[in-house]
Amino acid sequence: MKQKRFTFLLLFVANLFCASAQKWYTPEIDQKVEDLLKQMTVEEKLGYIGGVNWMYTKSIDRLGIHRMKMSDGPQGLGTNGKSTAYPSTVTLAATWNENLAYQYGKALGRDCRARNVNVILGPAVNIYRAPMCGRNFEYMGEDPYLTSRICVGYIKGVQDQGVMATVKHFVANNSDYDRNNISNDIDERTLNEIYFPAYKAAIQEAEVGAVMTSYNLMNGIYTTENPWLLKEVLRNQWGFKGLVMSDWGSTHYCVPAAKGGLDLEMAGGEKMNPKDMAYYLKTGDVTMDMVDEKVRHILRILIAFGFKDGTQADKNIPLDDPKSAETALNVAREGLVLLKNENNILPLNPKKYKHIIVTGKNAHGYVHGGGSGAVVPFHYTNLFDGIQKEGEQNNVKVEYIDELDFMPSIMYTDDNLNEQGFHAEYFKNIHFEGAPVVKQTEKKINYSWAAGTELEGMPKDYFSVKWYSTMCVDETADYEFTLGGDDGYKLFINDQPVIDDWTPGGFRSTNITKTLKAGEKYHVRVEYYQQGGGAGVCFLWKREKRYSK
Repeated sequence: MKQKRFTFLLLFVANLFCASAQKWYTPEIDQKVEDLLKQMTVEEKLGYIGGVNWMYTKSIDRLGIHRMKMSDGPQGLGTNGKSTAYPSTVTLAATWNENLAYQYGKALGRDCRARNVNVILGPAVNIYRAPMCGRNFEYMGEDPYLTSRICVGYIKGVQDQGVMATVKHFVANNSDYDRNNISNDIDERTLNEIYFPAYKAAIQEAEVGAVMTSYNLMNGIYTTENPWLLKEVLRNQWGFKGLVMSDWGSTHYCVPAAKGGLDLEMAGGEKMNPKDMAYYLKTGDVTMDMVDEKVRHILRILIAFGFKDGTQADKNIPLDDPKSAETALNVAREGLVLLKNENNILPLNPKKYKHIIVTGKNAHGYVHGGGSGAVVPFHYTNLFDGIQKEGEQNNVKVEYIDELDFMPSIMYTDDNLNEQGFHAEYFKNIHFEGAPVVKQTEKKINYSWAAGTELEGMPKDYFSVKWYSTMCVDETADYEFTLGGDDGYKLFINDQPVIDDWTPGGFRSTNITKTLKAGEKYHVRVEYYQQGGGAGVCFLWKREKRYSK
């Protein structure tokens, strides 16, 4: 009997702790939620659990329910035009500074208020377990304690500004490649000791309002439809009272997601849509109690964070905010990590070094992570310009050399071989439809477009490009060709496809080797399309094996 009483006492204490996991949650808020819930029709409820217009929840005007506006943004607002681009959050973690993490979140919150953004889709706190994960730049390292401390500061900074943060991607998003099919299989101890601590701290310490699921499976079950993760762990064990939303397009099946604990499907309710949900209500596969619980969670944070009656942009905060820029600079300075400074080579001594060569694709342009982590800044200084300016002030010559200039000159604009380069045609759609918007000659194919091509008439996203060239070599040899892109790319030689990766996804590349005969002319065509998010394409070649004449 004593053992039973002791067990009951432990459960009672645990439930008390869970009930207070988020101080923004109160019984009074839930009473307002129930009052609204009773007035909603079945059709309104079924429609409310899916987003709309890419970055919004739905409004119900007759009940005075305003929409919530969201924005990408682990390291800056990437959805609403230009904004301050902060150092990546792995750099923030490298500062080991909880107060600076709070200032980082506070600055992001101010940026949101200036644009009337209610919900920021960050921080991203997946633990580094695979170096090839395409989103590591927006995560916070491999140590669960450090990640927990930094994410708590970040979330508190955001939410103290009246903006709701979203901790993501729950859980085990260890690869962006093939992310819809990969199952990351993890035992329970490893989950609790390595993967869970940051999310638990986000909920129980930082009182985050929303959790976003990941695309992948964990132990053979998609995270968007895993009741153990979304119900037992998040709600029963950790006491989470907020909103569970999907990543954009990460809901795979209707009924499992509806039963598993997903509340809001973004971006548009593709799987848990009103038509299918109504059908499964009739079959009994889902119930109105399930639907009500989802609506309840969305309304709860809508009311708790003061979004129900609508919000306005804070005109006292400039869009290009000097305070945000100052915070970004402080993080960049403090997050810089130099692993080894052999012979004190840094900082460069202008008395010792008078000529500096800068090379590499990242020397020019704005270097950043892509996809939903991309931010278009108001202004920036690229690496070469910054080094050159310092060099001029210290009487040091700074020169840029493009690695592509060392490739053999084998590409020409026509069969007469008079001019090196490519003919380029740019289209304002991804299918090469209609007449090209821009035609021009280009010396090389080597682009990383942070804000689209910036050519007149071209959109930022959803465009395609074709390049044409005549290839001719003066020596019979094997040549290796490398073509890479974000998203799809193809290479044709004499109209025959030799590289074909016509799929959306982050930047990757493909190699092929072809034997080319001296003096023979080959017609080359490169095709590329961009389908939102990052944009980049690069075409390289080099001579491998020579053949005797």
